[in-house]
Amino acid sequence: MMTALLPLAYGYLRDDLIGDRDHDSGEDTLRAAARSLGYELGTVFYEPRPESGLLPPAFVDLVQECRRAAAHAVITLSGHMSNMSVSRMVLQAVLQVRAEAVVHEVGD
Repeated sequence: MMTALLPLAYGYLRDDLIGDRDHDSGEDTLRAAARSLGYELGTVFYEPRPESGLLPPAFVDLVQECRRAAAHAVITLSGHMSNMSVSRMVLQAVLQVRAEAVVHEVGD
């Protein structure tokens, strides 16, 4: 019996919103959310504290990896794409336009 492969999703979390000890908990939450949405969670990209008006570096890596792997979903905790120098709507638009990816925000 063959099992169908689930489509790939990547995770995105900000270090300033979770402590070092909460990395595993954050990943577990994203993994469970991915499964419930019908995805297999791949790498979780961790963003250091955002500091400038440019696109955050881990976010840029995330977009590039989504394009490379043809992954069309990003799962993050609520608020992890907010309150940065670049608005949440801009980040979501970049993912949509550059990687054809949608963002699923889940409660933490």
